[in-house]
Amino acid sequence: MINEETIVRQMKEGNQLAFTLLFNEYSKQVYSLSFKYLYNRDLAEDVVQNVFFKIWERRKEIDESRPFNRYLFTILKNDLLNVLRDRTKEIFSISENLNLLNSLADEVEEPELDEEQLRLVRKAIEQLSPQKRKIVELKISGEYSNQEIADKLNLSINTIKFQYSQALKELRTIIRIYSFLLLLWTGL
Repeated sequence: MINEETIVRQMKEGNQLAFTLLFNEYSKQVYSLSFKYLYNRDLAEDVVQNVFFKIWERRKEIDESRPFNRYLFTILKNDLLNVLRDRTKEIFSISENLNLLNSLADEVEEPELDEEQLRLVRKAIEQLSPQKRKIVELKISGEYSNQEIADKLNLSINTIKFQYSQALKELRTIIRIYSFLLLLWTGL
């Protein structure tokens, strides 16, 4: 059996098969950690590609006598922090993650999400004003249209749309801050 040090040495010499072996070994773990902090599949996939691109670009700098996973996760942590700092990236895109919100309403866990993520999203929803929280809860239940929510809360449909839009912006901000702090605190 070839050990990881040998595989890293071969990758440093430009062996693409060695790189592929390392990618296959670590890419799922990198994706899972990325998704844990970003709550966005597309961004998590981008992070995986970016991390392994950086590894290939910097392969000659790698010290094969040191654990490869430490090098990999240092690059990952820095990349995640950069994504979380970049306000143009849409962390926790509600439209893409409606299943997550529905799982909160139905108390059914999505397989890719862990209890910590669900707890964080619930906590973010609790940070909303009572009216915005009620609108979000009714929306994610999937049982009510905007008009039905407006009727139920004695508000105009435009107020519902505006309040929901504002709630989503607040949720993205809260989740970005929580994720950033969690990443700094836990250090991956």
